[in-house]
Amino acid sequence: MIGGLLLTGLGCRSRSEPKPSSVSAETSIADCMSDLDLNKLNKALQRCNEIVEAHGDKPAALADRSLLLTLMGKTDQACADVTQAMALLRQSKRSTDPMVVHELNVRHKSCKQRDSIVGNG
Repeated sequence: MIGGLLLTGLGCRSRSEPKPSSVSAETSIADCMSDLDLNKLNKALQRCNEIVEAHGDKPAALADRSLLLTLMGKTDQACADVTQAMALLRQSKRSTDPMVVHELNVRHKSCKQRDSIVGNG
């Protein structure tokens, strides 16, 4: 069920930012998940890491990388990104895409539930 919720975020999120062809300061956050090939997750993670480096102050960049990390089975790292993104949401004076906020809230609850089950929470 959680996997379905996570994958739903892939298709539902729409961003109107342009997509430059190379990673730079102007690279779109949405580029992290564009042209995602589930058989090349390491390559996608490398791209997401570059996007987060360029846009680490934006919760959406961390939200996208957390989804990719979850797909890779790197749940601890994914939850760390969610925690960091939630902190950015609380600090932000700007409005954030409501879909990003929703995705982060769902993932945050999932991480908290996982911590409780594992005994970390």
